[in-house]
Amino acid sequence: MFQEWKGLKIHVLNSGKINIGKRLKTRGCDNILIDQGKLVIGDYCFFNYNVSITCVDAINIGNHVQIANNVVIVDHDHDYKNINGGGFISEKICIEDNVWIGANSVILKGVHIGREAVIAAGSIVNKDVPSRCVVGGQPARIIKYIE
Repeated sequence: MFQEWKGLKIHVLNSGKINIGKRLKTRGCDNILIDQGKLVIGDYCFFNYNVSITCVDAINIGNHVQIANNVVIVDHDHDYKNINGGGFISEKICIEDNVWIGANSVILKGVHIGREAVIAAGSIVNKDVPSRCVVGGQPARIIKYIE
């Protein structure tokens, strides 16, 4: 299946599934690929230009999540040890409600981002992020907690 909606291109392959909540807003040129996995996008989310989401396992994005331009969210790595070609190593990603993900950030497999967290621009998130904190860097580390 291929669908384009307000600049959002959605590709659903094989047994992939997607559930989009109420009032998703996009600026355009966003790409979503679901291949065998399940992507859930909550209510009232916003995707700025050029957001890329690739799902082969599971990605859950909560309500009121703001995603800035050029953000990449991917729930898998290629299995480079498989010499017969192909295969993935995947783990679920969970982004809770009211999270803000800054421009040019990358969210990697197995990450859980807690409610009301802020991901600073240019961050590479490869570990869980507690609720109500700001993380940043490559790899992302806690900068401060939000009072």
